[in-house]
Amino acid sequence: MGKYFFGAVMRKVADAREGSGQHLARIGSLFVWLQNIASTTGNPVRVAVQQALTSIRHRAATTMENPSQIRSTVVQGVSTAVLGQLQNKSAMRKVIKRVRLQQQDAPPNPDNRSALVIPLNYSRYESEPGIYEQFLLADSGEGDEERILIFGRESFQDWSHLIAELYVDGTFLICPALFYQFFVVLARRNDYVLPIFYCQIRLRTLTGFIPLFTKTFEMIRLVWPMLNPDSISVDFEVAIHNAIRTVFPESHIRGCFFHLFQNLKKHLSAENLNQYNNSPEFSIHCKMIVSLAFIPQHDLIEALTILENYLPMELEPILSYFTNTYIGRIRNNMTRAPPIFVPSSWNVYTRTINNEDKTNNFCEAFHRKVQLQLGVSHPTIWKFLDELMKVVKMCDAQYEQFVAGHHAPRKRRKYEEADERILNIVNRYEIGTVVKFRHMSQNPIQTKYMSFDRARRAELNVT
Repeated sequence: MGKYFFGAVMRKVADAREGSGQHLARIGSLFVWLQNIASTTGNPVRVAVQQALTSIRHRAATTMENPSQIRSTVVQGVSTAVLGQLQNKSAMRKVIKRVRLQQQDAPPNPDNRSALVIPLNYSRYESEPGIYEQFLLADSGEGDEERILIFGRESFQDWSHLIAELYVDGTFLICPALFYQFFVVLARRNDYVLPIFYCQIRLRTLTGFIPLFTKTFEMIRLVWPMLNPDSISVDFEVAIHNAIRTVFPESHIRGCFFHLFQNLKKHLSAENLNQYNNSPEFSIHCKMIVSLAFIPQHDLIEALTILENYLPMELEPILSYFTNTYIGRIRNNMTRAPPIFVPSSWNVYTRTINNEDKTNNFCEAFHRKVQLQLGVSHPTIWKFLDELMKVVKMCDAQYEQFVAGHHAPRKRRKYEEADERILNIVNRYEIGTVVKFRHMSQNPIQTKYMSFDRARRAELNVT
């Protein structure tokens, strides 16, 4: 029995010291520990497996690649012996998920908006190490099915009374799944345009757009009571225009010319007028319609009459759509019905003369920046806020450049040249000639706004 008991004790002792660099040896009737004698042989495969797992954890923490992308990247150059010892795909997904949850320290993604509770670490912003300010500026409240969340830097309120121009635009692609739309509000400070509000909204029906946007702007006005801009640049959405008129009645609504151009192209596609992409002459005729935006408002009706008599019959549905939506159709009593969007909101003649912005493409650029930071579509609310704060931190650098007295980066040379050509044509404007329309519809518009459209689609992977 003693022999078996001794053997059991020795196995327990050996197990306790395994891998410690010590070895039990017998010298006569004594047992002693010998240092620096390896108790096990090396296992290079296990070392390589651990190195691969470390790489997986590192990529999970530092990138937004999905598990399949991480696995395919890590296994490149790994030997067959190591591949056989790696975890299966299911276990690897769990490892990646666990690493990311630990890194974010985020609560579980809520099942619905009404039960959403924003923790402290997501409701405040660290402007400097150890210095925090409120980030969740407004919340329609728990229990609200049509939840509205408004984020932004609380300290920016100090100069809200100085803001004269706002730019507003929304997007769906990067919005968290719990919400319907994310839209950003940017403000101009001298030659800088800086984001100030980041809004999450949700609605179940299109009829809810108008009251929802009105409520959102009312919440913004309540947070920053001194905010009263001279102009607000927006897309052509009736709900947003009506909300602005209700909450900011003294602000001038400026429709984005880029979106005006996009709306025309959508109706060309709806009418199956594919000649736009194939026939240079037909393309110029189409652009002559949108060139009405560069005509002085007091000459708009006469210019429209010229186009009605000049354009080919194929474009009659497009010109009719443009007239009904942006100018007003002729009633039976020969008066014009009110258009959906009044000419003062989309006409850019004065803006061009004064070298003012004709688009709200600053918002488009900000959306692209957030999307590139996220790397995914429709993230969780926590992932979205984590990455949004990182983008805000990058924008802080722009704000500090403004505070330090630096000028904003210049436009690309090709856009500056396009603006110069547009201004030259507008300055030479004379009513009564179709030639002026043709000149206005050619290089400047095509160079500036079509090239921006191609770049935007390429970056967003839109065909």
